[in-house]
Amino acid sequence: MTENVPDFEPGALEAFIEEYLQLDRKVQRPEGLYSVLSGPREKQYQDSLRYFLDPQKPHGFDETLLEAFLECLGVHYHNIQGQHVEMETEVQIGDVGSDGRIDLVICGGSALSDHPRWAVFLELKVGATEGQNQTPAYAEADRWNFSWFDSDEVAVDRLTNTDYAYLKRDSAEDATADSFQSVAWKDIVATFDRKQGSLFDYPHRSVVQFTDFIQSLKETENMDSPFDESQLSKRLNLYFEYSDLIEQVEKANSQFESDFENLSKYLRSNWESRLRESYDFEESRWLTSPSSNAKWQGLLPAYWDQDPLNRTSTIRLYFRHSPTTDSLRNQTLTFRLRLPPHRNVHTTPQGDGQSFNDVFTSLATTEYASRLDDALAAVDIDKTRLGSASTLCSKEYPLDPQNLAGSYLEQLDSALRQFCVNNPDLLTVLNEVFEQSYQTVFETEPVGEFLGPLQPKR
Repeated sequence: MTENVPDFEPGALEAFIEEYLQLDRKVQRPEGLYSVLSGPREKQYQDSLRYFLDPQKPHGFDETLLEAFLECLGVHYHNIQGQHVEMETEVQIGDVGSDGRIDLVICGGSALSDHPRWAVFLELKVGATEGQNQTPAYAEADRWNFSWFDSDEVAVDRLTNTDYAYLKRDSAEDATADSFQSVAWKDIVATFDRKQGSLFDYPHRSVVQFTDFIQSLKETENMDSPFDESQLSKRLNLYFEYSDLIEQVEKANSQFESDFENLSKYLRSNWESRLRESYDFEESRWLTSPSSNAKWQGLLPAYWDQDPLNRTSTIRLYFRHSPTTDSLRNQTLTFRLRLPPHRNVHTTPQGDGQSFNDVFTSLATTEYASRLDDALAAVDIDKTRLGSASTLCSKEYPLDPQNLAGSYLEQLDSALRQFCVNNPDLLTVLNEVFEQSYQTVFETEPVGEFLGPLQPKR
């Protein structure tokens, strides 16, 4: 890893930080990213809103911002975390003879259903005004060209709940259509502002990006303090006074970024061999699945890797860990049980119209729910989402900041013992769900034999 990290004079660094923060409370922030990006601001907000609201995006906020946004709209859907959510921008009306496009559509419901249960239709305005008959046409539309698993259409009459919202500047006119609720950007800002204080447990880069988005929304509503030339000059003078120190900090930060990446590479290159020193994968008939992508490091019983359709994409139920730079910065190893949500062999309906994922998640939350809950309780699980394909359950293990590499491998060993070695009840019930799902969907037995837990070497 990188050596020769610059030395800092603690007194000078503390003085700079304190002086800077005092000025920061008095002066307007510099222009945000949205002030320098090209293209219509409405499109920038549209893409940003979709990104931050989508629980499946890699920002790490999960459903937190979506729940806050829906709350601001006065829309309440029970247990968002247990539902599947899809979002699309520029969604076209599917009715014959109509060509209108609404800015953003959010649909949610059960991943087992062929149609969403609810939808929120959003029209976003920043500077422009509503087009002629725009919101009435959206409100009257019966069908929308929206993808939901294998379907490319959403029918309004099949939705249990349908909500329409018109996002605008506070001073702008409300939507023409009565069914559209008009919501000011400043109300969205107030909602997100309340969330900001609780977001610092999330990835740092995502928090910075989200903060920039809120700042731009404030500019749209003229919510910022007026420009103060004298205070800005003081801040710039502070930069000149501490420019050498700032340069050192910037160099150190660059080196630390490199160090985290080097540590990530080291762990994804060495975790497999380290575990094989202690466990007999061949005798137990377990597989390791290392990857060049730090996010996708896995291990599983060979029996849970099947090829029912003679394709390169196989059925796979596996345990996953991810030595990413973000997880190392957060000093946390997360160990997950994963059912891939997008592989065709997992999601394509077979003879009776059901997919492997549909049957697996249904069995896990009905017939086998009690046994799975008991088995997962034995490992003091952190999160459980057995009704939704992707991460079925996960547990976090803290890392030692004084020994990130060593503690990561030690905690990986601990997770392995808890889930794959010392908990045969969990593996047994998971395997029963796996086998029953496989037999139901593919009408045949899985190939091979399940031998149970991973065995330590003698």
